[in-house]
Amino acid sequence: MKKFFLMCLCALMLPMAAEAKKEKKPKKVKVSEFSELKLYAQGGRNSNKRGSALSLTQGMVFSLEAADPRDIDVMLFHGKAYGNKQKVFVLFAPENPEINIDWEKDGGTSPYCKFEGKSDDPDAWYALKNWKHRSTTKLEKLPFAQVDFKNITGQQIKDMPIDNGYYVQNVVPGDVILFELCEKSYKPGAKGLIQVVRIEDDETKPEKAGYGPNQRLVLNVKLVK
Repeated sequence: MKKFFLMCLCALMLPMAAEAKKEKKPKKVKVSEFSELKLYAQGGRNSNKRGSALSLTQGMVFSLEAADPRDIDVMLFHGKAYGNKQKVFVLFAPENPEINIDWEKDGGTSPYCKFEGKSDDPDAWYALKNWKHRSTTKLEKLPFAQVDFKNITGQQIKDMPIDNGYYVQNVVPGDVILFELCEKSYKPGAKGLIQVVRIEDDETKPEKAGYGPNQRLVLNVKLVK
């Protein structure tokens, strides 16, 4: 009788053990990190040593000419834009689906019209307006001190809701900006964070010290894989 009882108990436990074995721990959401990215405002847009176009998936900065438009997620402008009467730093998606962009160089829609090609490019071949693809990256500045950028997990970033906004104005050191890549990007729907570390001058142009269009933002980026 005792032997029979043990056999029954083992028979009951085997399915439970098999089911427990099937249950796997949720996979840890991986995050790519890029540090000290130097993104210039429009004064560096045509310089391969500087650049105003940022790939969030590669963690690299490009000039307009060197960029693969599909890979560019964010750009940097300094000046007046979106009705702002003050000249400030603006991080923006190359395309904003909510507005009709006027590409006229003088008097057009800022910041988009300010990203012309080189002066020796009469057809503006490398101007932002001629890119065959312009990403509609969503961007949202998060409330101050809401995010522990250093320790936040990939899952926490992934779970963050984001508004339909395609630019952030008055960007300053300490800001943390949530982003979501568009459907046509190389990583559609991927989310991440941009941390603004500091503002720097272009050391090769001391005569432009303090002049926003020639300054750069130093950024840290976290991208959920």
